[in-house]
Amino acid sequence: MTHPTTTTPLAAGRGRGSIRFPRQGLVAPALRWGLLGIAVACLFVIPFTGVNDSIILTVSTILMWMIIASSWNLISGFTGYVDFGHGVFFGIGGYVTAILVAKLGLPFGPTVPLAALTCALFALLIGYPLLRLRGVYFSIAMLGASLAVRELVLISPPLTGGARGITLPPEVDRDFFYYLFLGGALLVVTLAWLLRRSQLGTSLMAIKDDEEGAEARGINTTLLKLTVFCLSAGITGAVGACWAYQMTFIDPGIMFRDSFLINVAIIATLGGLGTVWGPVIGSVVFLLVRDTLWANQGNWFLVVFGAFLIVLVLFMPEGIVGTIQRGERTVLGRLIRRLRYRGQTQDPAMQPSVSAARSAEDE
Repeated sequence: MTHPTTTTPLAAGRGRGSIRFPRQGLVAPALRWGLLGIAVACLFVIPFTGVNDSIILTVSTILMWMIIASSWNLISGFTGYVDFGHGVFFGIGGYVTAILVAKLGLPFGPTVPLAALTCALFALLIGYPLLRLRGVYFSIAMLGASLAVRELVLISPPLTGGARGITLPPEVDRDFFYYLFLGGALLVVTLAWLLRRSQLGTSLMAIKDDEEGAEARGINTTLLKLTVFCLSAGITGAVGACWAYQMTFIDPGIMFRDSFLINVAIIATLGGLGTVWGPVIGSVVFLLVRDTLWANQGNWFLVVFGAFLIVLVLFMPEGIVGTIQRGERTVLGRLIRRLRYRGQTQDPAMQPSVSAARSAEDE
């Protein structure tokens, strides 16, 4: 007879045959939430410390990329559908606000939800056919959609200004946009955290692991993918609207930048795809490392940064957060796991599907 305390049932959807172990992470949950609260409080008081506009703008940019990377992670990290054209929503959101403000004279505030709604509707329009594609075919189709929209903007000067762009009112309050991006980052990360711990999040991860198996279990994969795709597009469109107004001038080269995809993909992958805190950690590390190398290495920036990314891929293929949570396949991940579970009689990494069971608990 098996003693009732020797095994623990696994929650549905977290990996068959997995075993839960006591939560003995590197940082206790209470201390973890305490540190998070201190970090948020510090971010709130930064504008009151007398720092210059350059620092305010730098932190605002990091917060902005947290929102963008988190929204991209909702579709690309949670479902595995890598979106190569996600920047199209950023560009559409910026142009919606620019047109409404500069050409129709609307105030900035109402244009943000309108930009988000426009991007969500556009995602619904293209997502229904494109999300039926899988793998690289979806990625290439989204890239094509982004290029097509950029060309439409270029050849529509009466509405978009074409290559001349659109100039917006120059009255910009840096502190206002700082708190706008801070509030947006808190909301989006909270949304991702709630989603990851919900049945919907479990279903999305099931799509990522085995979409055909998820369909066989009765999950409406098309509806779920389309829902999270529209949500991701709306969030990114709202960020594009805020960023365009803050810049006071936009053109197709600014709003549909080729570097957008590179930045958002690196940030999310560096932090950890499919995790809640990956885009947050990735945004901070990526932007600080990039700006530091750019300032100190000059022409060698791309060489040094490229080598840095290669090292990260070799030693942390699951990203920073993913390596800490479930990276036992790498040397660094196994070292972290031994530190996390020191004192236990058996390494959880030896148990079947432990990583899948632990990942949702660690979020």
